Amino acid sequence: MIDFRYHLVSLISVFLALAVGVVLGAGPLQNSLGTALNDQVTALREDRNATQSKLEQTETAVNERDSYITQAASSLLPGTLASKNVALVLLPEAKAEDADAVATQLKTAGATVTGRVSLTTTWVDLSRESYRSTFSGQIQGHLGGAGSKDANGILGEGLAKALTGNDDSSRALMDLLTVDTSGTPFVTVDSTPTAPAEMIVVVGPRPQASSGKGATVQASPGQDPKVWSRSLAGTASGAPTVVIGSADGEDNVVAVIRSEDAKVTTIDSVGQVAASVSAPLALASTQAGTIGHYGFDKGADAVMPPVTK
Repeated sequence: MIDFRYHLVSLISVFLALAVGVVLGAGPLQNSLGTALNDQVTALREDRNATQSKLEQTETAVNERDSYITQAASSLLPGTLASKNVALVLLPEAKAEDADAVATQLKTAGATVTGRVSLTTTWVDLSRESYRSTFSGQIQGHLGGAGSKDANGILGEGLAKALTGNDDSSRALMDLLTVDTSGTPFVTVDSTPTAPAEMIVVVGPRPQASSGKGATVQASPGQDPKVWSRSLAGTASGAPTVVIGSADGEDNVVAVIRSEDAKVTTIDSVGQVAASVSAPLALASTQAGTIGHYGFDKGADAVMPPVTK
C-alpha cells in the first residue's frame, strides 16, 4: 500500500523540479533563449529589409523602362498610322484604362479611334454554343460568302464587317450583334462608331493573382476560351487586327491564339506601357502583310514590332 511517506516524497520531488525550472529559466537558460530569439528577430528583420530594397529597385527599374518606352514612342509612332481609322474592341473583364492607354498611342501614331465596343460572354459560353451555330446563319447571309466554315469564325467575320463597312449589310450586322434576341447580345456599344474603321484592336483582360506561381487568366466555369481563337481569326480575315492580352496562362486569349496557330497578330503583357506602344506598330506591320506575336511571354517572336512608316 502507498503510505504517507510516498506522498511526501512525491510532493517534494514535484516542488524540487519546479524550483530547478524557475532557477534555470531565470538564469542561464533565460540568457540563451533570449539571445536565440533576438538573433532570429534580427535575421528576419534583415531579410525583410533586403526584400523591400529589391522590390524598390525593381519598381524603379520598371518605371525607368516605362519612361524610356514612352519617350521613344513620341519619336517612333507619329506617322505610323497617319489618317487611319481604328475600332477598339474590349473582351469580357478587360480594363477600360488599358483600352484608353492603347487609344492614346493610336492617336500619337496619327490614327483616329472611330468607336469602342465590348464583346460579351455569349461568344464563349458553352450553354450558348447551339445558339451561336444557329445565329451564325443569319450573320452569314450579310457577308456575301464567308471565308470561315466554323460558326464562331463567321461571327468574327460579321464583327469585322460591322465595324469596317459602310453599307446596309454592315449596319444590319451591327444591329444583329447588338440586339438582345436570346439572353445577352454579342456586342454592347461603349462609344458609337463615327466612321467605318480600317483596322481593329482587341483588348483582353489582365492576368489575375492566383494562389499558385505568378498570375494567370483562368477560364470561367462553363466557358470555352478556345472559341476566341476561332472568332478573332474570323475578325482578322476581314480587317487588319491586333489582339492585346496576357499569355501568362494557357486559357487566356493570347496564349490560346498562339497555341492554336491562328492567323492573328498578338501582343502580350496587357496593361504595360510596352503593350500599348506596340499596338500601332503591330497594326502597321499587320497591314503590310506580317502576322507577328510580340511581348515577353511564351510564343512571342520579338519584344516589339518593327517600326514601319
